[in-house]
Amino acid sequence: MQIPDDFPRELTISSLAGVQPKAAVRLDGSRGTYVSGMSEAEVQERYEVCADLVDQLVAKCQKNRATKYAALSEIQILERLLAQLLGTAWGSDAEMAWVIRRTASELDWAVPSGAGSLRAMLGFDV
Repeated sequence: MQIPDDFPRELTISSLAGVQPKAAVRLDGSRGTYVSGMSEAEVQERYEVCADLVDQLVAKCQKNRATKYAALSEIQILERLLAQLLGTAWGSDAEMAWVIRRTASELDWAVPSGAGSLRAMLGFDV
């Protein structure tokens, strides 16, 4: 599977004691090199989990749009789903926001503001 450019790749924040200069890296056994952050295999695994979740949410929204969700707007439906996803341990907040953005895209619905890109949420996009 091709990982989209907008899929979040988690940053690794490290704190290493001592006065000597250090680099927080680990050995990636699959490539035999030192890397920081997640390996490509780990990113691929996270992407596959999130892509499967998108497929499930698209099917759920399409099935329940006229019944369970009839009184809600599309934005409200996605906002509720995002709140539920953020309450799980299924992935990072950035991954769950990506899931909602991708679900909205698949359904051709507007993206709720709470699921905006990480750059937009931090105020970098104008």
